[in-house]
Amino acid sequence: MKLILFLIIFLLTVNTSVAQQLRVEHFVRVKGQESTQITGYGIVGGLNGTGDDPRAYTPAAHAILRQLSRSGMFGADEAGIRGARNSALVRVIVTIPGTGARDGDMLDCIIYSEGSATSLANGILSPASLGSMLQQNENSLVQGTAQGRIVIENPASPNVGRIVGGCRLHADFRNPFIEKGLITLVIKREHARPNIANRIAEAINNDPEFQTLAIQPARAFHQNEVVVRVPPTSFADPMDFLARILNAEMLDVPRPVPKVMINERTGTIAIDQDVEVRPTLITHNGIIADIAPELEPGEEEQFPRQFLDIDTDTRFRQMSGEAVNNVRLRALQASLNALQATPQDTIEIIKILEKQGAIIGEVVFVD
Repeated sequence: MKLILFLIIFLLTVNTSVAQQLRVEHFVRVKGQESTQITGYGIVGGLNGTGDDPRAYTPAAHAILRQLSRSGMFGADEAGIRGARNSALVRVIVTIPGTGARDGDMLDCIIYSEGSATSLANGILSPASLGSMLQQNENSLVQGTAQGRIVIENPASPNVGRIVGGCRLHADFRNPFIEKGLITLVIKREHARPNIANRIAEAINNDPEFQTLAIQPARAFHQNEVVVRVPPTSFADPMDFLARILNAEMLDVPRPVPKVMINERTGTIAIDQDVEVRPTLITHNGIIADIAPELEPGEEEQFPRQFLDIDTDTRFRQMSGEAVNNVRLRALQASLNALQATPQDTIEIIKILEKQGAIIGEVVFVD
């Protein structure tokens, strides 16, 4: 008999007095604090007949193998790959967050097959050197080393995987945000409008601490750019000044529509915390999800053993009368993860909710 998995999600009441206030940081990013990537090539071993067929290598792949072989990487010569198809040539990419990183930090790395490997499952990446210009100049600085066992996150793309904490950085990545005494706030594309740019500048200039300055620090130069001059009094503590302008409240600005971002190829789902779900009952692939209205304070759930309750702590606080922020769709995702639902199952359930009009927010599919 097929096992049917039940879960119940209670919709928590949002108290508007504690609802998230819109601030400048919700509309902008700080120029200079962009994410960067370091990359390199390596060899994955331990594959069970799902690795590369060297006969299918392109001239570029042959050149990469020769370079790796000269660097002394184990198994990088074509003779080592030829045979039982237990190895694969891969590209390794590590994304450094916009806030920077330090020497010794361990970051996730994404592994892409560069050859004909059909699956990287259970493969182990031999130590691979990474750098921003590693493939263009053999003398380039090695900024990180990646190695470890590969995890396939999306069964539909088995030749792409991740190594959690698999890259150790060998350099500091500092992203300065002040240039010639100015901080540039780049308005996010979805908010880039003249009126929003002016509101951001007004929000910063209305800070009481800046009222005594001879010149207002913030000025909207473009619909996607606000420039803020750092006052001399803040030179000694620029991080405090940055935190202050990002924390400035945006008044009388419509709240952005919360979004669900889905990449079906990788199985990645990103959910804004303000996305809500209306009560509904859905079934998919042996999973029954009962998304129910919130419990009244003191009211007990009926047949509690029939359901998988993930958000016990939050629900207890809500039943006790405490105001709790709405994390509805995120709670559904957490419950599905606990049921070990695949990313594809979760995406299909979100699609069903969208078709039913049950998602209060926008669902966006990206590549």
